[in-house]
Amino acid sequence: MAPLYPHRPSKRLGQNFLLDQNIASDIVSSIHPTESDTVLEPGPGHGTLTRLLQKKAGKVIAVEKDPILVPELTETFRDYPNVVIIEGDILKTNPLPDFNKVVSTPPYYLSSKLALFLSKTKFDIAAIVFQKEFGERLLAEPGTREYGRLTVSVRRKLKVEKIREISRIAFHPKPKVDSILLRMTPQPSLRQLDEPLFEEVVRGVYNQRRRLVRGALLHFLTKKLGRENARKIMSEIAVPDTRVYQLSIAQLEDLTVTLSPKLGGKIA
Repeated sequence: MAPLYPHRPSKRLGQNFLLDQNIASDIVSSIHPTESDTVLEPGPGHGTLTRLLQKKAGKVIAVEKDPILVPELTETFRDYPNVVIIEGDILKTNPLPDFNKVVSTPPYYLSSKLALFLSKTKFDIAAIVFQKEFGERLLAEPGTREYGRLTVSVRRKLKVEKIREISRIAFHPKPKVDSILLRMTPQPSLRQLDEPLFEEVVRGVYNQRRRLVRGALLHFLTKKLGRENARKIMSEIAVPDTRVYQLSIAQLEDLTVTLSPKLGGKIA
């Protein structure tokens, strides 16, 4: 399929523009936009999703990093007061206007940072198109090859659902891999604990994801407190008899709660 615009996609910015209108409609419909919603769209590109959102949402905030595309978007939507075009990097634009829903087909290189950004951001629902392999990491269950630190960090805060797969032929230029559309919503009940310590524990043990939890945790505590103090703490706590990559999020939360008073942390 030939490109619809004279703009040459930037390899540096990882640009692959969605052309398939049916898929665009599926993406937008998956967040059920209404006139009471303000939708954030990181990386609108040529505005394929923006056009659909403009008709359904009360307000659309489109944040575009490419300075060549910003004038095009501004001109395209100049007669639509409910569309706001912001030039900038979504991860560096601060403060962002208030929003409650998110839609995006971001460049693949941004996937990890965007997923973590969303896990720390307040919103009601998001529909994001990721590289299929990356999306499968977010959907992975404990004990699988794809399950890892990123899965834990994102899924502790967000419920992640697969909506559909998307063929690479839906984009221009055509990427080398297929994509997947995921819907994300905040976890309905988030356990209160020492968040910085939880992140530190996950980061520490996942440096050795295939080791038994006891060995990985001892290594983490030894680096943090010294061998003597680490061994003392390990003798005082119960540790799951499993490997790190088999730990559920709940088990990692339990470890954090157990370690918190011993490491001087506080439960929120």
